[in-house]
Amino acid sequence: MQKSMKSMKKSMLESDILNEYRRGSHSVYKLTYHVIFVTKYRKKVITDEIGDFMKNYATYLCGRMNSELISAETDVDHMHLLISMPPDVAPVKLINSLKSQLSKEVRNTYRTYVEKNLRGDSPFWSASYFCATTGSVSLDTVKKYIEDQRTEEHKRKYIKTGKYKKKS
Repeated sequence: MQKSMKSMKKSMLESDILNEYRRGSHSVYKLTYHVIFVTKYRKKVITDEIGDFMKNYATYLCGRMNSELISAETDVDHMHLLISMPPDVAPVKLINSLKSQLSKEVRNTYRTYVEKNLRGDSPFWSASYFCATTGSVSLDTVKKYIEDQRTEEHKRKYIKTGKYKKKS
């Protein structure tokens, strides 16, 4: 009786571990990336409405590339994404696709607002981006960090104090 309980617990634990992994037709993987896009000139152009639109559209775009958007959040001048993608998808291809498609759709949907706040026809995103695998930090830690982007506590950390203002 005890032996069967131990083997049952072991198989339940193994199945929990296996459920964390994604499966492709020829692979089993757990590849997650923390990605950050920044608006051109760090312009504060992302409203809550635009941020919600971008998160929903990014979910759709990731799905089209056989990837999964685990978590996403925006602030006024940047967007954080936590993405799981299969080994046959190059991160740079997904990132470039996300940046170009998000920019295009945001401009089409919020044209007047974006042009007013981004110097006319200026690019929406900065040419650069941040991308890191999440292997060194637990997913829960990264997910919590991303989801805390809109909190008042997070915003207080980045309020300018005037300590480094340029002298006239």
